[in-house]
Parts: sequence; structure tokens; C-alpha cells
Amino acid sequence: MCRLLGYISPTPASAADLIGTDECRQWQDLGRLHDDGWGTAWISTDPTDAEVVKRFRRPREGADDPQLTDALDAETSIGRIFHLRMATAGMDVHEENTHPFLTSDIALAHNGSVHPIDRLREYVTSAEVERIGGTTDSAIIFALILRRVDEGETLFDATVATVRMLRADFDHPGINLLVLSAEEMIVVHATAGTAIPYQSFDTSGTGGELPLDHKDHYYRMSWQRLADGAMIVSSSGLDHKGWNLIEQNTAMRLTVADGAETVVGV
Repeated sequence: MCRLLGYISPTPASAADLIGTDECRQWQDLGRLHDDGWGTAWISTDPTDAEVVKRFRRPREGADDPQLTDALDAETSIGRIFHLRMATAGMDVHEENTHPFLTSDIALAHNGSVHPIDRLREYVTSAEVERIGGTTDSAIIFALILRRVDEGETLFDATVATVRMLRADFDHPGINLLVLSAEEMIVVHATAGTAIPYQSFDTSGTGGELPLDHKDHYYRMSWQRLADGAMIVSSSGLDHKGWNLIEQNTAMRLTVADGAETVVGV
């Protein structure tokens, strides 16, 4: 159970450029509850001027980490995703399980859970999971998406098909995703019926209070389109004034080149 933040922009921008430093501090402060690690992936340019996806992650609380502050406030990109992790019970807290996962210039960050994990593991081979480098349900979701990509499906089609399969095969899975490549950001909001993980909430670092909307709308996701065409999406926990709700059980593709959006049901 985690927090997500992501954006695409027609020109290189930081998250603070798009939503302001106050909102960035509010999002970063969610790391007091989601304190099992943080990470970010972004579109960069390699020495040949090709656009590639890079990643940085740390298996520690991000609320007071100056590197996360700098990534939110100062580091610019035309596309970036962030993740704050609250580990699902039974899942190890170490770097390999810290999001975003990155394989083949595709990054994925997940909020939610798919249970039972033992049955989910039957869907993949050990080699497919080792390719991702993690052992969680999130890593398995990514492995399933990449299998379809390797078979020739587009990243968007592979993501949609994987989410539809998991929703059909498992009882009320929680699948909020941000998937980033050099060409697109994919946003999935599919948590209808997913139970809010109250038993996992340790509010000791928050003064005993849950962040905004965490009691009733934990899995809610929102989006905002800016005047220049930039698009930013976020989990609950921000004020989200002037934002729009992302419709439940949908997948949205945002192309980096022009900001065009495609939305389908999952």
C-alpha cells in the first residue's frame, strides 16, 4: 500500500514547477505513514541523445530525505513518477522490493495488493520474476506486463490486458499503477471493492492522525491538466483543489510527445 505521483510535461519540469513546493511537501510528508522506502523514475537523455528511463530508490523513509526533496523540487524531466512504500504484511523491506521497478527502459510503481500471493506466483516463472528483481505482488504484475510486451503487444495493451486478467481471476485486487516509458505514462486506477488496509496503518510518525482522505478514500486517484498541456496524477493525500477524479476501473495512456490521452475500461 503506497502513494503515487507522476507527470508528463511538454518541457522539462519538476513536480514543484507543476504543483508548487507546498503540495510537494504535503506529498513527501505522506512518507511518515508510508515509511518503507521511496523511489523515482524519470525520462532522461543518454550520451547519444536517445531518451531513456532512469531510476533512483531507497529502502528508507522519504519524509525527511533531502534527496527526495531535491527530486520533487529541483530535478526536471518531461516525464517522472514517484512512489512512497508501505510494505504489504509479509513482504520484505529492502531495495529490491522498493519501487519503481525498472526493466527494459520501462518503470512501474504500484499501490494496492493482489492476494493470495502464493497463487499469484503460479502465473510467472522464476526467471520472469528474477528479471524484475523483486519478490512482491507488484513485481509479479510487472513481469506479467513485460511478458505480453515481449510477445509483441504495445505497453498500453499489455498493461490493460494484465489488469483485466487479474481483476477476473482474483477477489477485489488493488491495482493502481504508474507505468513510464520514454514515450508514455500509463495510469491505472482499479481498486473497486479493495479493502482499505487500516490494520497496516502505523500512525506513530504522524502524530496519531491519518493523512487527508486516507480514512475513506485511500485508493482514490486524481489528475490535473495544466495550461501548457502538462498532466499530473496523484494518489489521495493532497488537497487536490482544481483536480479531477480518475474514474474507477480505467487505464489512461498519456503520450509524452503531445500529451494526448487515451482512456479505456479495465
